[in-house]
Amino acid sequence: MQQKQKNMSRRQFLNSAVVATAAGAAAAVAIAPEAQAKIAAPPLPELLTPAYRPRRQDAPVSLLDDIQSRGTLRVGMTLQFEPQMYRDESGEPAGYDVELMKLMAADLGTGVELDIQDQEFDGLIPALLAGKVDLISVGLVGRPGGRLETMWFSTPYVPYQQVVIVPADSPVADVAELNASGKKITALTGSTAAGLAARIFPEAELVELQQQPALLEVASGRADGGIVEAYLAVPFVEENPTAKILNPEEPFSLEFGSYAVPRGDLDWLMWVNGWLRYRKGQGVLQALYDQIIGPSLGETPVYKEIPAY
Repeated sequence: MQQKQKNMSRRQFLNSAVVATAAGAAAAVAIAPEAQAKIAAPPLPELLTPAYRPRRQDAPVSLLDDIQSRGTLRVGMTLQFEPQMYRDESGEPAGYDVELMKLMAADLGTGVELDIQDQEFDGLIPALLAGKVDLISVGLVGRPGGRLETMWFSTPYVPYQQVVIVPADSPVADVAELNASGKKITALTGSTAAGLAARIFPEAELVELQQQPALLEVASGRADGGIVEAYLAVPFVEENPTAKILNPEEPFSLEFGSYAVPRGDLDWLMWVNGWLRYRKGQGVLQALYDQIIGPSLGETPVYKEIPAY
C-alpha cells in the first residue's frame, strides 16, 4: 500500500508539472503580449542532469563536461528571423529558439549561463567546426550533400514550409513560370531555400543573399521571385504590399529544423535528444511554438504542429 501511494504521488507530481509548464507559457504571453513568451517550466530532476549521470572511467571528455565546468552554454544563432530568433526593442535576444535555449541552459545544471553568439548565417557552421560554439540553434535542416556529413543533427524541434514571394504586380500565375532564362530568384545564402531554388528553377538565375535583402529584392521588383519560409513570408508581405505570396495554398515542401552539434560527441548529442524528448513530452515546445511563431502564420494553411519524435 505504501509503495502504491508513492507511485501515485509521483504521477501526480509529473502531471502537475506538465500542466504548470503549458500554463506558464500561455500566461506569460497574456500578461505581456509585447514581450517574448516566457515559460516557467520546472527544472529537470537531478538524476536526469549531467552532473549526476554515471561515467565510465575510460569515457572520453564530452562537451557536456566542458559546458558544466566553464558554466556557459555557447549557442550560435542569427538573430534576424523574427519571431523565431531576433533582437527585441531593447536589443535583447528574443524568440522561440531563444526561449528554448534559456531552458536548455537551466536544465544543464545550476549556474550554467546562456551565451548566445549572434553571427551571420553563413558563419554559423564554421564557428561550430572551429569549436567556438557548442550548438547551432537556427533551425538547420540536416540534408545530405554537405551538412549531414559535416555535423550531427538532433531530433527536429521546429517545422518549416517553403513558399515563393513575387512582386505584387507580377504577371506570373504559376510557380513553373519562374523557371526560365532571364528570371532572377533570391534565397538566403547557404540555406535549404537556396538548395530548393536551385532544384526547382534550374533555368533561372539564383541570387543568394542575407534574408532581409533577399526579400527586399523581390518587393522592389529587382528579382522575379524568392523562396522563403512561410512564417517569414506572411508578415513580410503584410508589411510590404509590393510583394505577395504566389503559392500560399501549396507550399513546396515540409522540412524540419534541428540543432547541429559537432560530429563524434555522442554524449552531447544523446543529452540534447533526450532533453528534446523530455520537454516535448511535457508540451513545452508546442506551447512555445503556438504562442510565438503561430500568430505570424496568420491564416496561411501551413503545417503548424511540432513534429512527433
